[in-house]
Amino acid sequence: MYTDDMMMSLYVVLGIFLLRAARNPSANRSLIAFAAWSSFAHAAVMTVMAFQKAEERELLVGVADLVVIGVALIALVPAKESVVQTSAAAA
Repeated sequence: MYTDDMMMSLYVVLGIFLLRAARNPSANRSLIAFAAWSSFAHAAVMTVMAFQKAEERELLVGVADLVVIGVALIALVPAKESVVQTSAAAA
């Protein structure tokens, strides 16, 4: 299906950017958060599809994978630096 190819191209590009973001995760918090929340959104859509069509139940394995990825990204994203720490580092 062409939709699988399109999704794969998006995830490959996102993966490349996430690998680059891993070098400086504090500066790339929004990209990491986007990847996490888009995984949750994708899992939600797949869950709805799996329950609407009986032949799509195998999607639930992918849902679990996407939820694990989203949780891992949220857990690993560094905390936001406070203004005091940032200004002290600049001085």
